[in-house]
Amino acid sequence: MRATPPADITLPQFTAAFVTFGVFAVFALLWPETTTDDLSLGRTHATIWTASIMLIPVFVLFPFRALSARVANLAHLFWTFAYLLFLVHAYWAVFLVFDGIMDTFKEMGTLIASVNFFLVLWWGLDVVLVWTVRSASPAAARFQIATRVFTFLVFAITLIVLRGGSVRMLGIVFAATAILALAVRLWVRERAMATAT
Repeated sequence: MRATPPADITLPQFTAAFVTFGVFAVFALLWPETTTDDLSLGRTHATIWTASIMLIPVFVLFPFRALSARVANLAHLFWTFAYLLFLVHAYWAVFLVFDGIMDTFKEMGTLIASVNFFLVLWWGLDVVLVWTVRSASPAAARFQIATRVFTFLVFAITLIVLRGGSVRMLGIVFAATAILALAVRLWVRERAMATAT
């Protein structure tokens, strides 16, 4: 198992992720203008929803990253831009909905706030390493997988267990597509191994 660092990113690959990010960012900032009186809370919700949607291609593509550089590049680009949306969400939540880090712990509770702050740091470290170190080592692969598994669990549990209504439906789609992609990848690998023997 080796990591697949981004390499030879093409303009269409970058554009696909960047335009998606741009559309979602604009939506997250403008949508609350017409739907709620509390703009900060509305934007906090909208940024986490759009970050969740932007992660869906990551969890669909990441299991197939070793098959082609294009797939790996798209997975890394969507991962990075989803993180930027998540950072906007974190900023809005911590500094505009709550009154700073201490108030965030007080209002959210120690466990949930700790998980969220840990995710901001761990995911950020992974993004920095993906684009600066670009390691193909097995250790880098394990770190990337662990980061994505943790991120998937945080988002899936938050969307499905801690929320309701249409957000829960988003969580179900989010989790189902990721699990289906992983199942397909494992099935393809099993078939390839069976054919090779």
